[in-house]
Amino acid sequence: MTMRLVALIALTLLLNACSEEQSQPFPKIGGAFPELEMRSLSGEKVNSRQFFADKVVVFNVWATWCPPCRKEMPDLIRLSKILPDEKFLVIGLVTDSNEEDVKAYVRKHGVSFPTFWDRGGSTIGGPLLGAHRYPETFVLNRSGTVIEKVTGAFPWSDPEMVEILNSIYETGHIPE
Repeated sequence: MTMRLVALIALTLLLNACSEEQSQPFPKIGGAFPELEMRSLSGEKVNSRQFFADKVVVFNVWATWCPPCRKEMPDLIRLSKILPDEKFLVIGLVTDSNEEDVKAYVRKHGVSFPTFWDRGGSTIGGPLLGAHRYPETFVLNRSGTVIEKVTGAFPWSDPEMVEILNSIYETGHIPE
């Protein structure tokens, strides 16, 4: 029995050592936002590093079934229309399981900013971003550094927030 246990432990250690899966730390304030390959609702693959290049990004992880997400959505739409496209990017990563539900919601509510789909949050939202309480929003500076992470609905188009985002564009950090 002891030899069997030793063999089982050795096999487990060997298999774990050979695993290609590596644990990746979730993005933290002051750290780099991970490079992502995202899928748009039209099926196009987009590399986040190229897409976000030299822009302040408001990256919102949400779901259509989430009441705080639905409450926040009009404000994100307004923000995307207020901020100049050449300097800022509002992005949605929606984590619903059904893509048709997402498309219907986006059409019905006039979501005008780029929206990407992560089926059930299983590829990007959960494993790479650690986003499990929606909405979760990451604010990135022009270098791709996470400047802030906000969990819950937030008044994104408030004039003070727009001023802060403009300051982040100029300085790379939140004003004191």
